[in-house]
Amino acid sequence: MKNMKNKSLIIPFVEVLSKAISFLNILLFIRILNIEDYADYSYLVAIVLWSSVVMDGGINTLIYNKSLKNDTNEINTLFTSRLFLSLVVITIVGFFFLYKSPLLAVSALIFSFVTYFSSTSALVKMLSRGLGFIKVDVLSILSEPLIRFFFLLIIYFTRFIFQYKLWHVLLIYLIAGVIAFYINKLYLNSVFSLNFYFNGIKSIYSNIVKSLKQSKYYLFYYLMLVGIGRVDVIFLESYSNKVQLALFSSALNLYQVAQLFFISIITSQFIKLYNSKKLIIKFLVPLLIVSILFTNIASPIIYKYLFPLDYINGQFVLNILIIAILPSIINYYYIVENNYVDRVKLNFGILLIAFVVKILIYLTLKPIDLLTYSYVFVFAECAVFLMFIIKKKYENITDK
Repeated sequence: MKNMKNKSLIIPFVEVLSKAISFLNILLFIRILNIEDYADYSYLVAIVLWSSVVMDGGINTLIYNKSLKNDTNEINTLFTSRLFLSLVVITIVGFFFLYKSPLLAVSALIFSFVTYFSSTSALVKMLSRGLGFIKVDVLSILSEPLIRFFFLLIIYFTRFIFQYKLWHVLLIYLIAGVIAFYINKLYLNSVFSLNFYFNGIKSIYSNIVKSLKQSKYYLFYYLMLVGIGRVDVIFLESYSNKVQLALFSSALNLYQVAQLFFISIITSQFIKLYNSKKLIIKFLVPLLIVSILFTNIASPIIYKYLFPLDYINGQFVLNILIIAILPSIINYYYIVENNYVDRVKLNFGILLIAFVVKILIYLTLKPIDLLTYSYVFVFAECAVFLMFIIKKKYENITDK
């Protein structure tokens, strides 16, 4: 048991390696396509990732929570329900883009399937993490970004021979996602049987309804969580221009590299943090502060040497966004803790308030400049943090 816990300490670093590879993939992407294509891609990501929350139905989080408690009885039923729910949502997303942005419809449909396979590999990862299958966890983290990287290198070195469009690159992403999922599931099945369970159309419908009854609040809170993190891009697309959208998205991607490292610490070491909350103050908070300072020092170098010249002003956005990492990671711990003690409704309530406030701010201000979007991004995370703290203080007072 002790050896397994020690091995789990490598997970945050493997997650960072994975995110670093994904970041290299983005650097290749922005050199294969132009800044307008990257803006279109960022818009697709914002819409499709939000809809992917409904595709998932909160089932990934529910499965992770069950695996922490070693409750695996209904995993295959949930897994199958998630597939059919995803197919319904992907169909709706396709029609949405046909109506709103016909030129992006094919790309949106492909990326919806990319997202399904990526998130299903994430399901394998979180199930393995909860059950302590460290090798499967590591494989699930690294497989897809590495396969994407291999394919993107081929595209990068042939970009002057072939005229690649956005949907071509996304099709490569889909192939990479399918291969990675197949490998991850095959490896997981050597230690845990994860399979689709079919027993007629009526059974599929009843299983989806049953699964959503269990996971509905996981769905609701995660819909708000993704909305808070992605709604900025949607409003940028509406009120600003593609260059501003691309600059914000480049900074957001870098912010998420740092964020994923700390999220993986929480998910891989949650029980330890839950049993000894002083570790959050002694260990996690100082690391977060160091990451903020380091990013502000390193951002000019990162943008000068890693990004095309068109993206240079993204460094100023990143310097503001990175401030949000301190409240956002503490928020994530509170969210996981509330899930663990069956207080998912509390997460939904707090995140709903922050999401509505953020939308109202954008609808009122209708901002064009990137600084406003950056400060609103930080404000939303701070607002969530304050609501969690106030709730904790109130509970402590009432307990006394």
